[in-house]
Amino acid sequence: MSRESLGMEYSDIYSSSQQEPEQAPVTEPEYNSFAETIGEMVGGFFVTVFSFIFGAFADLFRLIGTGIKYVVNYLRDTIGYSIRDFFDELSDYRYERKEAKRAIRQEFRQHPTKIFSIMNSYRKALSDAHPGLVPNIVNTILPLAGLAVLIITITHFSSSTFAIEVESSGQKVGYVVDETVYNDAQNLVKERFSTDLSDDSNLKSLNTTFKIAEVNPAELTDSQTISDGIVESTNADSTYACGVYIDGEFICALKTETDAMQVFNNIIDSYEKESETDVVGFVQDVQFVQGIYANNSDTIWDSQQLADALTKTRYQEKHYTVVEGDTLSKIAYSNGLSVTELIELNPELAKEIHVGDDVLVAGEVNYITMKVVKTVVQNVETPYQTIKTNSDKYYKGTTKTTQKGRVGIDQVTYLVTYVDGQQVSTQEVNRTTVRQPQDEKILVGTKAVVVQKTSYGAYTPSTYIRGYGKLIWPVVGVYTVSSGYGPRWGSFHGGMDISNGIAGYTIVAAASGTVTVASNGNVGYGCHVMIDHGNGMATLYGHMLYGSICVSVGQYVSGGQPLGKVGSTGNSTGPHCHFEVRINGTKVNPAPYIGA
Repeated sequence: MSRESLGMEYSDIYSSSQQEPEQAPVTEPEYNSFAETIGEMVGGFFVTVFSFIFGAFADLFRLIGTGIKYVVNYLRDTIGYSIRDFFDELSDYRYERKEAKRAIRQEFRQHPTKIFSIMNSYRKALSDAHPGLVPNIVNTILPLAGLAVLIITITHFSSSTFAIEVESSGQKVGYVVDETVYNDAQNLVKERFSTDLSDDSNLKSLNTTFKIAEVNPAELTDSQTISDGIVESTNADSTYACGVYIDGEFICALKTETDAMQVFNNIIDSYEKESETDVVGFVQDVQFVQGIYANNSDTIWDSQQLADALTKTRYQEKHYTVVEGDTLSKIAYSNGLSVTELIELNPELAKEIHVGDDVLVAGEVNYITMKVVKTVVQNVETPYQTIKTNSDKYYKGTTKTTQKGRVGIDQVTYLVTYVDGQQVSTQEVNRTTVRQPQDEKILVGTKAVVVQKTSYGAYTPSTYIRGYGKLIWPVVGVYTVSSGYGPRWGSFHGGMDISNGIAGYTIVAAASGTVTVASNGNVGYGCHVMIDHGNGMATLYGHMLYGSICVSVGQYVSGGQPLGKVGSTGNSTGPHCHFEVRINGTKVNPAPYIGA
């Protein structure tokens, strides 16, 4: 119904003389066209931009653009029309309410006694004129309200903590994050109570129930608190005490933690330390747990009972599987045993262990095993480096030490652990350098051995012609003949001694050939090498340094190839190379052959 027709009704009902003022026609916004344009623009934008940038994904982004366009159109067809109709109705309603208010004032002045009937008539007229206003309000508000409720619900539950509420015999004993905490609590009850509550049937009779509850994280409880709550919900005879656990196994409980700790402190104090820095303790993990325990003599001990029990042994069978890197001492120490005790349990380990072996690591063992950690300070040598530098000042095979190496010294602090007097581990905790190592520097000769030339040409390693060529000088860097070929000391010297009184110089082959002797003897020629050069010629190199010979019998060598070092082995009065030349087995003077 238009505003003009509604004004005419007001005039007809109340005979109003006033003329309805002419209103400008209301043009309905082109909402459909606008929404479609927006959807097409947004979808087209996504398709164009992303197709240009990501050509390989053009189809995917085109699908996304189409989806966005579809969503925009869907929202337009559902919520959009409702919102448009709502605001159109609201605009008309506000205008007509203003006109009705004006008409009511005028009618009230003319008929003051009919105010209520007048107001009711106008209310009915407005309601009849706008029958879609309330549905539009509902269609707009309800989806928004539902979305708000959904957001609030998700936010609430995502920030909430849910737990299992545990009730025992009708009493709430706490909240746990999962059922494993309750199972741990049951095990604690079994350990602490030797009667009444120790078996499963009695635990089941406690009528424990569970239910999900929303809790504050601070309300979550551990197995210790749950076990105490379970006991308190029963009529079991219990008391608050301090439990003693060794490697997680319940031993007993004492009235106070002070009494329990004093027993173990007395054992430590009785150990005679060799040094003030020694730290004495136990291999096993000893814990003291406050809580509710069965009030009987089997569970509650006094200090003397505990002290007596700790001096005895107990049976505890436990197996271990050997892994890579294990040793007997490592396995023994990690299980509170000495190596001797481990071998007694496993006699076959006296030979060797292998990865995957099953090892018995516990049998009759002490309740507790003492360990001592000693602080040991030692000076440890650190090696020096050898730096070699090539030098053309020295012949190949010759070296010269220009700086002797010297080891460094570090002061190292170790923590050494002993179990029952046997060392089981060593841990380095500190290292201080006392003296830096000094590098050893060595010059390595690179100078080639030069073959002397004569008017007849140069000597080549593969050729020797008597009277036309010369052998290579056999000792690199030493050119002094200390004793020549011929009569000497009442006998005949069948070779040439080359020496400067210093051992270690390199001896090389005088010509190419095959090694026929490579002896490490210590009589006569001592360590010596003989080479057959062919055509009836052979050379011998005697009194070499022991262990320096670097060729073998049958090996072919080239002229100038190293054979060993100058020494003084065999029948020798000092470091020298005894050099012989033999022609068809007869010793001849080497001098003409080497140009000496």
